[in-house]
Amino acid sequence: MGSVRSLESGYYEALRRLTLEIAGVKLGSNTDFLVETRLSALARQQGYSSLEALISELFTDGNTRLAVQVVSALLERDLRFFDDKAGFASLSKIIWPRISAAFAGDKIKILSYGCATGQDAYSLAMTLSDIEDAFPDLAPQAGFEVTAVDYPSRALARATAGRFTHFDVQRGLPARSLVKHFTRDGEDWVISDRLRKRITFQEFHLLSNPEPLGQYHLVVMRNALARYAPSAQMRILRSLAPALETGGYLMLGSREGLGDLNFGLDPVENCPGFYKRRATRYSEDEPTLSGAVSPAREAG
Repeated sequence: MGSVRSLESGYYEALRRLTLEIAGVKLGSNTDFLVETRLSALARQQGYSSLEALISELFTDGNTRLAVQVVSALLERDLRFFDDKAGFASLSKIIWPRISAAFAGDKIKILSYGCATGQDAYSLAMTLSDIEDAFPDLAPQAGFEVTAVDYPSRALARATAGRFTHFDVQRGLPARSLVKHFTRDGEDWVISDRLRKRITFQEFHLLSNPEPLGQYHLVVMRNALARYAPSAQMRILRSLAPALETGGYLMLGSREGLGDLNFGLDPVENCPGFYKRRATRYSEDEPTLSGAVSPAREAG
């Protein structure tokens, strides 16, 4: 991809360092094409005359918000609806009935951490809404609400709009869910108001302390930990554990696990990827991340 290079060579390495520093993710070494395409699109969106003009302002003026936007553009994930069907099956059949029983009378609060373009958050809302309709006795009396957070980016704007292309809805979304929860608007499909009002999307720095977000009965961060450097994994998990109510659950991908690391979270039997927060607080002396979480992969 050398032919697409339009920046001085040092800028590519500077962008990799910036991504690691801000987001804790190590970009792969062969990401020049990704830098060119995604940041050129960001430059046009933000009104810069060229990619070079955006990069110049980024490294000359130290614009913090622009730095976050740049990193978010480089790390945007390609999500699908109901990705990892095993995890959603465990949520429906085992975890959600337990949450509803344990917190009867409460509005169940769910945090979607690193929501990207929103497919995970909407898949959660569709799953739980369908349970309410089919099995009202298993649903929490006060209902549920989802808070979905990520860095400011075009992906988060798309998630907030709840508008998806025909290509998007063809990937993982059952036809019955499309008919029930979406309406057609031109060439796009738009999420129903019934679900949209139950989800709040907001900008949030994923490596910062989530305490201002409050506490939740279910925290969802699926298929994302492995892309972070070990120190960033530790930082995220150390912060997310206290964000769970005692007796609440953490939902990772069904092929993800914490290994020896737990921060007061115990694995749920027969539910790969699910962890329950026990009453006792974690100890600062608990095991480090060495071999605990799936090895961090280079993004891109």
